[in-house]
Amino acid sequence: MAGRTLLTRLDELCNVDVDDADFEFIKSLPFKPYNQTSNQAIITQAITSETNRPLLSDCIKKYGSQGWETVFERLEQSVRICANNVPLIKGRVLIQTSPRHIHDDVAIVKQCRRFADAFEEAGIPRDRFAIKIPFTGSGAVASRVLNAEGIRTLATAVFCLEQAIAASQSVCLLISPYFNEIAAHFDPALRPKVADTALEHPMSPRIIHMLEAFKTLYAETGQEQPIMVIASNLSLEEVLAMAELGCQHITVSKDNYRQLIASPDQSPAITHAKPTHPYATLSTPERLKSLAQKDPLSATENKGLSASLDTDYVAQNGKILDAAIERDSVAGKRMNDAMKFFTESEEKAKQIIEAEMSILGYE
Repeated sequence: MAGRTLLTRLDELCNVDVDDADFEFIKSLPFKPYNQTSNQAIITQAITSETNRPLLSDCIKKYGSQGWETVFERLEQSVRICANNVPLIKGRVLIQTSPRHIHDDVAIVKQCRRFADAFEEAGIPRDRFAIKIPFTGSGAVASRVLNAEGIRTLATAVFCLEQAIAASQSVCLLISPYFNEIAAHFDPALRPKVADTALEHPMSPRIIHMLEAFKTLYAETGQEQPIMVIASNLSLEEVLAMAELGCQHITVSKDNYRQLIASPDQSPAITHAKPTHPYATLSTPERLKSLAQKDPLSATENKGLSASLDTDYVAQNGKILDAAIERDSVAGKRMNDAMKFFTESEEKAKQIIEAEMSILGYE
């Protein structure tokens, strides 16, 4: 079909989200993305642009007396940086809690309630936003409280099955496992070199474990399970592989969007429709079924399969989940690396905001 691209194909296989807050870029896309995700790095990049400089000045004038963090939070949501993007998407805009709070459930809940209040002030209803929470034990505890209040959350920085089960137990709306570790974005040597991404990438089995767990939990309980929004994809091959694995949403970076749009779809015609429910009819492709019995990232061959669907990982104020993450050397390291990256990004935002506050007379 003339004009058919890989983005066309991907959109027919799953829901495509945009991993960027750039209004002009999102508006330029040939279709409406489903959700718009963001994090400290994306928002920090956004506030350095000349386009958003008036927004920064305006927020400082309104909230500068309350300190840089309030300015940053308001920029991250009511911000028009995310709120302005709502008309450009089908679903929700997503923002992320501070990495400084990852082991403090009380602080996470307070920040998320501030987020919800700011969205309300901006005229954004609760069904058009969600809050990304790095999924430590405290993040799970906070999510359980927030989802009960109707403030929907996404479990992010997910690397192991225990985190996924905890996301279900916390009634998270969404979940974002990272297909690649954060460090791989900056060091090409850390990127897996495989011929068949879906079958051979070392994170593929863990994605299958999570999807199969949610399928089982949905079948057994009838309760909705967190919707997969797979993140941290480095190439077009990885983006397309996520759809084959069964992920319902894929959040795509600006660079990968541009490549998808520029790449003609020369693959065989799609023979199945996009699923209408994440787990009711989920079926792992025959050629990938062996992944359910593997975990190349585990120190022991069956480590990833030993997580129990019956264990309450949110219990003891999240200590059960924290212990599981700590036992898993890959999950523990990747979580620490991700939080270090987001903390550094938030610190850059702090410096930018405080410099502008000084210019405008706020000390």
